Amino acid sequence: MSGMIDALRQEDRDVPLTEDDISFIASIINIMCICGYAVVGVISEYLGRRKAITLISLPVCLTWILVYLAHDKVTLIFTRIILGISFGGILWVVYISVGEYKSPDVRVLYLNLISSVGTLVGVTTGHLLCIILHWRQVALIAIIPTALSAFLPLFWVESPVWLATKGRFEECEEAFWKLHVFSDSSENELRLLISYERQKQSERRSNPSRHFFGKKFLLTMNTKYFWKISAIASIVCICRVASGRVLFSTLAITMLHDITGTSDIFLFTLVLDGFVIIGSLLSWYFLNKFKIRQLFFTSGMVANVCLVTFSLCLYFYPGSDYYLSWIKISLLALYFVIQAAGTYPVLEGLLAEIFPVDLKTYFVVIIGLLAGTSQFLSVKLTPYIISRIGYHGLFLLNGGIIFFCMAYLWFSLPETKGRSLHEIEYYFKNNTFNYNEEFESTEKSSKLLVDNSCVEK
Repeated sequence: MSGMIDALRQEDRDVPLTEDDISFIASIINIMCICGYAVVGVISEYLGRRKAITLISLPVCLTWILVYLAHDKVTLIFTRIILGISFGGILWVVYISVGEYKSPDVRVLYLNLISSVGTLVGVTTGHLLCIILHWRQVALIAIIPTALSAFLPLFWVESPVWLATKGRFEECEEAFWKLHVFSDSSENELRLLISYERQKQSERRSNPSRHFFGKKFLLTMNTKYFWKISAIASIVCICRVASGRVLFSTLAITMLHDITGTSDIFLFTLVLDGFVIIGSLLSWYFLNKFKIRQLFFTSGMVANVCLVTFSLCLYFYPGSDYYLSWIKISLLALYFVIQAAGTYPVLEGLLAEIFPVDLKTYFVVIIGLLAGTSQFLSVKLTPYIISRIGYHGLFLLNGGIIFFCMAYLWFSLPETKGRSLHEIEYYFKNNTFNYNEEFESTEKSSKLLVDNSCVEK
């Protein structure tokens, strides 16, 4: 609701608010996402992925009505709290579901379609509608996609991975073949999934105390692979925040007003958001053409150079000349195009791939805590950062953070393209993808993915 935030800053606003109130309303949705991560972690663990999306979407429909009727600060803050919980939950269950529903070859493509292309189309539509219509009317329109989000999952099949974790292997196999085309690789993926989950079922029966609630998680914390995954996921979350997509989605209209120095920003918004959507569509080609590491580091470096150039342009040419404004917007659009075409889809895909299947709920809550807090601080502190170092300083700071994140991932990020979730998990536990020898017989397959430090004792 970038339009709502901008409208609340106007002198003729119909809700009396201070600047601190507005920044809090803009940012609280991000910190409340943390609660959404925890809620959806519990719901999806016990009820499955389909019902989790439906249940977490239903409150949003009522919340949009409250936004339309809101005329005081308390109501607006309450609606942002509910939206934050729901959006946080939907975000993570989408990551989890895409990783579990789709085959390794197309997993990142479909995740990009949903979380990048779909999200950007929604953000662009919201930006343009808020320029044309009053933000209260836009809130009512938002009920339509929210209702679809609650209704459509009822017609899905359940996640094969979730069914397998519950020991429902026949249903798992049936759901798997409804979602996959029969091939040797698909058959091998299903065999790996069922063998791994049967082994875990056997472990639970032989030593149930080690798998009671959080005890298994505490045991896993003593392993090296846990901290390796946690570090990569944390850097990915920080890089996502520094890339500015969440910040721009929240404060786009206000930022464009300030950067261009004009209130007539419809064309600027249309061009900028339109190019970002084009970048997301181009990512389908790049994700098919290149390896994950190659795409991430190449596009990330080029995009960051564009961001630093944009920052320098703001510093050396602070005027609001019409043609100069177009140069600035073009540089920003080029940055977002390259980022949307390569960098961001890879980051989104990693969050759907790297978490161990049996500890996914724990990781969602822990990494979600970091992601929600960092996004909250980003949006909340941005007005103060801009008042101290300007927009040029803000974007230059983000560029420096992105360079640091890329340097860390260069040494720690494996190539995950074409790898199943269990293969990736095996890599983090054993530092190799060569698991075939352990699947030569049923007896040897029982050793797969067993953490040696947890087997001792």
